[in-house]
Amino acid sequence: AFNPRSVAIGVNRVEGITHTVLSPGSLPGGSFVAGQGSAVILDGRFDAALPGSRSLFVNLGGSASPLSGGSRAGQWMLLEQAVAEARTGTDDGLLTRAGRAALARYLAGGRVIFHVNRASDIRQALAFAKKHGMKPVITGGAEAWQVAAELRAANVPVLVDALANLPSSFDALGSSLETAARLHRAGVVVGFSQSGDATHNARKIRQLAGNAVAHGLPWEAGLAGLTSVPAQVFGLSAQRGRIDIGQVADLVLWTGDPLEVNTVAEQVWFAGKPASMRSRQTELRDRYLEAPGALPRAYSGR
Repeated sequence: AFNPRSVAIGVNRVEGITHTVLSPGSLPGGSFVAGQGSAVILDGRFDAALPGSRSLFVNLGGSASPLSGGSRAGQWMLLEQAVAEARTGTDDGLLTRAGRAALARYLAGGRVIFHVNRASDIRQALAFAKKHGMKPVITGGAEAWQVAAELRAANVPVLVDALANLPSSFDALGSSLETAARLHRAGVVVGFSQSGDATHNARKIRQLAGNAVAHGLPWEAGLAGLTSVPAQVFGLSAQRGRIDIGQVADLVLWTGDPLEVNTVAEQVWFAGKPASMRSRQTELRDRYLEAPGALPRAYSGR
């Protein structure tokens, strides 16, 4: 479903976003096992998915309870049944043959991204992943700071929305602008994730990092949360996420501190080759900054 020719790609690329992770979302009436996704490179290629980054995405908690008969506990019961079907290949009516084959790939160290916010749900996700041999990552994590010691002991990274501050639901009563800082102090690996308009405004993720730094996260950890941490979490750290000998030269030159909103990307490189710094937005800007000609602006050729 990834379209490298989408105008959203160029808009985010010229603002310094070189990679992202495609994550499926659950639709009303769908499934809380949302599907699979992977990291992609935003240089315009069609084969953009990066090897080794494939992940299973599972959305749990109060917002997903309508998909399990209104029962939070029912989510775990259904997940247990799905695992049993995947392990045995038995058709008990929950998964299709393709679904059983896909889930089976994650039962021997596969990466599973659990979108959970409540502390009790995070603890349950850790226990479930350990029981079934999964490699868990927590995203959302509004109350993750409350179980930071358990996350650290299990060596589980957390991708937080650093702007989650108010209790938007009963799952997120413990939301705090200091979540990233508290997790970092506890020794948890911290990165960032977006919600809402992430597709069209992926470039705003550096604002999340900047706000986390403004509320106690060390600057170096904020930058790592945008670069080396996601590369590590999604299995790309062997070549990406750091500036070092032997690394792929995917680089961004900024006018200043990249965590400041008034800083812009001057140039982006992929594998050492400069990327075009034009996008649909820059073309519209240039068209309408020109002095009007004899013909309407639509005929300017831009």
